[in-house]
Amino acid sequence: SEAKKYLEKALIIRTKILGEEHDGVARIYNDLGVSYYCLGQLREGKEYFQKALIIREKIFGVEHFHVAASYNNLGNVYKDIGQYNEAKEYYRKSIVIWEKIFGEGSDTLARSHDNFGRFFQSLGQYNEAKEYHEKAMIIWQKIFGEEHNDVAQTCHYLGNVYFNLSQHNEAKEFYEKAMIIKKKIFGEEHAHVAVSYHNLGNVS
Repeated sequence: SEAKKYLEKALIIRTKILGEEHDGVARIYNDLGVSYYCLGQLREGKEYFQKALIIREKIFGVEHFHVAASYNNLGNVYKDIGQYNEAKEYYRKSIVIWEKIFGEGSDTLARSHDNFGRFFQSLGQYNEAKEYHEKAMIIWQKIFGEEHNDVAQTCHYLGNVYFNLSQHNEAKEFYEKAMIIKKKIFGEEHAHVAVSYHNLGNVS
């Protein structure tokens, strides 16, 4: 709420100085969208994300990092209000842009694949979820190697996918991989390790 108050003041000043169609104004619209989204005021969040997107598309065209970020933000809003077809459309648009910008070696793209995979999991579309988590895994391993927390987290997501597909042997394999990495990073007595033990308990 405090952030929103200051952002609204900044917006008034920037709009007077820079006009309506400036990246600095779009950034404030985006940050206001984030504030409303975090407050659970999704209609207002969507409105500000859309304002940011309109300006960014005019300034940068449709294949720019900031435009992709706006698409992703709108995907989050539509997901949370239950408009899943619209959410899917915006998520896909953001991924297409990030693939063009970064190629297949970016942590931004890997995180987008994981987020899209989790979106499909929430819809019970587990084969689609698996596809995107596998894409994320390839990128994480290229960037970080085998023993990184992001690799472990994607192993966890894939374990969940296989568990929900009733493929418990594959689920166990990924949960074990996640646990081994997390133990090396965090030690034995950590909440993330406890989650892995819990997951393994469900498939044993």
